[in-house]
Amino acid sequence: MQKNSIFLCIYIEILYFIVIIIEEMNITQQSGGHKVAKVSFDNRIMFTYEAKSFPGVNKVAELVREDICLVTGFRAGEYVRGTRCKNLIIFGTVDKSDYLKELDKSGLIRLNDIRGKWETYSFQIVDDPYPDVDHALVIAGSDKRGTIYGLFHLSELLGVSPFVNWNHCYPRRRKNVVLTDECNMVSKEPSVRYRGFFINDEWPAFGNWATEHFGGINARCYEKIFELLLRLKGNYLWPAMWKSNFSMDGPGLESARLADEYGVVMSTSHHEPCMRSGEEYGILRGKDSIYGDAWDFISNKEGITRFWRDGLVRNKPFENVITLGMRGERDSRILDEDSGLKENIDLLRDVLRTQNSLIKEIVDKDLDKVPRQMVLFTEVEEFFYGDGNTKGLMGDPELEGVTLMLSDNNCGYTRTLPDESMRDHKGGYGMYYHLDMHGGPYSYQWIGGAYLPRIWEQMTQAYEYGVRQIWVVNVGDVGTQELGLSFFLDLAYDIDRWGGSDSQVTRDYIDIWTEKQFGAMMPLSGRNKARKIIWDYTQLLEKRRHEIMNAHVYHPLHFGEAQEVLDVSDEILKEAAALRKRIEDKDLSAFISLLYYPACGTANLMKMWILAGRNELFASQNRIEANELAKEVEECFREDERLIDEYESVDDGYYKGFGRSEHIGFVNWNDEDNKYPVRFLVHGANSPRMLLSRKDDEHYMTGLFWCDRPQTWKDLLRPDVNSIEFDLINGSEIPYRFMIRTDCKWMSFSKTEGEVKVRERITLTVDKALLTDETTGEFTVEAEDYSKARVTVMAAPYGKYGNCKKGVFVECDGYICMEAEHFADSFEVDGARFKVLKPYGRSGSAIKVYPVTSDFANAKKRPYTEYHFMIQEEGEYYICFMLAPTTPVTFKPEQYLGYSLNDGEICILNTVADPGRPFFLSPQWEKEAIENVKKVEDKVFCRKGVNILKFYGMSPGIVLERVVLVKRGVRLPESYLGPKESYMQGE
Repeated sequence: MQKNSIFLCIYIEILYFIVIIIEEMNITQQSGGHKVAKVSFDNRIMFTYEAKSFPGVNKVAELVREDICLVTGFRAGEYVRGTRCKNLIIFGTVDKSDYLKELDKSGLIRLNDIRGKWETYSFQIVDDPYPDVDHALVIAGSDKRGTIYGLFHLSELLGVSPFVNWNHCYPRRRKNVVLTDECNMVSKEPSVRYRGFFINDEWPAFGNWATEHFGGINARCYEKIFELLLRLKGNYLWPAMWKSNFSMDGPGLESARLADEYGVVMSTSHHEPCMRSGEEYGILRGKDSIYGDAWDFISNKEGITRFWRDGLVRNKPFENVITLGMRGERDSRILDEDSGLKENIDLLRDVLRTQNSLIKEIVDKDLDKVPRQMVLFTEVEEFFYGDGNTKGLMGDPELEGVTLMLSDNNCGYTRTLPDESMRDHKGGYGMYYHLDMHGGPYSYQWIGGAYLPRIWEQMTQAYEYGVRQIWVVNVGDVGTQELGLSFFLDLAYDIDRWGGSDSQVTRDYIDIWTEKQFGAMMPLSGRNKARKIIWDYTQLLEKRRHEIMNAHVYHPLHFGEAQEVLDVSDEILKEAAALRKRIEDKDLSAFISLLYYPACGTANLMKMWILAGRNELFASQNRIEANELAKEVEECFREDERLIDEYESVDDGYYKGFGRSEHIGFVNWNDEDNKYPVRFLVHGANSPRMLLSRKDDEHYMTGLFWCDRPQTWKDLLRPDVNSIEFDLINGSEIPYRFMIRTDCKWMSFSKTEGEVKVRERITLTVDKALLTDETTGEFTVEAEDYSKARVTVMAAPYGKYGNCKKGVFVECDGYICMEAEHFADSFEVDGARFKVLKPYGRSGSAIKVYPVTSDFANAKKRPYTEYHFMIQEEGEYYICFMLAPTTPVTFKPEQYLGYSLNDGEICILNTVADPGRPFFLSPQWEKEAIENVKKVEDKVFCRKGVNILKFYGMSPGIVLERVVLVKRGVRLPESYLGPKESYMQGE
């Protein structure tokens, strides 16, 4: 596996740099008798500049010249016609460049390949374009942004990261870099028309950072943001709005003017209509203001209308997508809680009518030429759909041609999607997605923890449902969101490459992303470790986010779930620290900001809470080890502070301000009253005290006659288990001696005697080759204080379940746990079938029906998967389907799954627990979003022997991760993730 991984990485690196690097003496190449056109990047390379070119394009060309200098050490010159030139870079936009016009006329390039298209470019290398020029790279854009993307494509080919100026991620220096005509290409139009991000929840982090470096969130600050957006092939921005006014703080309109110059399409967030920021009205309102003193369209219609009119007039010169609709101040309800659905809808209809009238008057009489959006966020969605008694805004003439922006559930799972009858809506659909959230059910604003498989699965599904006009993602402060933002925008730009039905593409993406960012600063072995670190820390966050971790999420012992988190966290911290020692000072900025800080900050926080949970449990049992754990928790506090200080001080304080969001121990939806872990200390007994406990069980034995708690261990009945680890624990600061005794020859122990100061771990191993049938044995642990703990052990030989066919799960301890990917068989219907998603979800894999738009809720035949499992005794079982916490794709409170047992009738269950209220405001939504799992339970009767469970594709959006069956009367140990997968015959 390691060898294959190394070969893959080498292959990716070779493919990624299409650049052909050769020595000057080998420049001339022949291919089938054809001379290969080429451009050399050396001290003889020049750029063309034209007065008629877009100023923003020329600014980007300057950035690319700097990129070339970073790679080669040479700064390209400026070409003047008639000057002798060895290598020339010609760039321009269709109908805005004399150079391109001449080359098109001479047949060296074909502008018709891109003319009239949206944001496309041609990238052509030609020889002898002019008598005084030997070689030329010609970058032609269909429009302003097409040219800009073409220029930045050159930077990418040279190995320059999109984060070169955002994170100071510097490329590898190269000698004699040459591009050949193998690089020639014509880009396709982007998959999504408008692609961008929303700077939100920007205080204290982004706001303090901007103030520290630019004096505020002004045009100087936004120039960095515009560059980053364009390098990531985005084109669309919702600006910061908590305490900022984009069109006022430039100073004045400078930020808006600069955005237009660069070709960045500006808009405003979901509750900021007519190019007015949310804070503007608070500044301009007043008793004597022309805008009145009430954000109320009923009592102050004239003032609010004038406020919108002036916003449209002010920003008319620029390329915008205008937000329609209205919310209350600071994103509250437009009317009070007592208002009815009809009152809200009627008011919004009047608002839309007024806003469209203003746009026709001020911007363009033809509304179809004006990009507009309405964002159906939180309860506004209800106003769009209406109910059985009240017609909503769907189909309203005022929304004709308006892009309808849908949203996720605040936590990365999309809500309603357009059904087939809605997809021909003129104006199309968009998606407002969250990688950062300040609001319910909980806020997450500290370190970005984008788990790419979730983004991939949800946004690819949205695209298939017709959401293709606008994609915008809330990235909060931007800092530490670089990975998720990159993937979101690349997916929007090229869904054909990064979409599909195989989540493995997200692994490929991280492979390539890691090469781009870290290829110049660490060797292949280091990059392999970086990839693993990225996967490990983002998977930790897929299970539970930073802010809502606490000491009671993972059980400290049961099923080893806490130990697994602790092991992963320790490995991240160890490997990241080892990598850091090998990073040169010039690369520390990128290394710390893109990998070390987000990974170690996450791992340290998870470790802190796991240790805090154990400290509390062990203290309740008077284990002396609790005191050591309390010290380790304190060390984690200090490490959290150290990591933030290091992040904010590296690169001469470049990231100062970015680490200051609260992130520990939220008890509310926000950071109000958040709490650090409580540490518990114990005072040991006055004499030696022996405790005995399995490493994955909170129950313990004292070995004393009156209060002993005898145990029977059944794990060894599983064919795949031949050992059990247990702990000898000290409840006193005084050490004790122990001795283990047994008369069972099939048992052996890693240690049979010794001394216990704090804790001693022992491994019991069973030689199953010595067993002929299910066997019960016993061993004792004796301490010098006359304690004598007695343990009963049940074991079975390897061949006990030999009569089961391959692929059958076997019950043990009254339960069966099956990962959804391990089905015994699968059946498709009309081309629809279940596909395995791996990686995905809390347990690493899942299954989902593809095509994703398939709906079999009312069909007679449905695709299904089969699971085979063996039960020891017939009886009633509780079955639990553990699903990804997706929401219904329609506005109806229904999302169905189906199953049958042993060819019985299909049982259909609605995964929406309370159909009587909007799902996105329900307790179910809150619980599922926090725990990142949906649990749907039912009762079944299982027969003795092999049973067959069929899981059917029903409603769209259902993603099954695991199935757990528990015998009635059996209580599983408390846990967050649930039990480990049961033994499956034939593994």
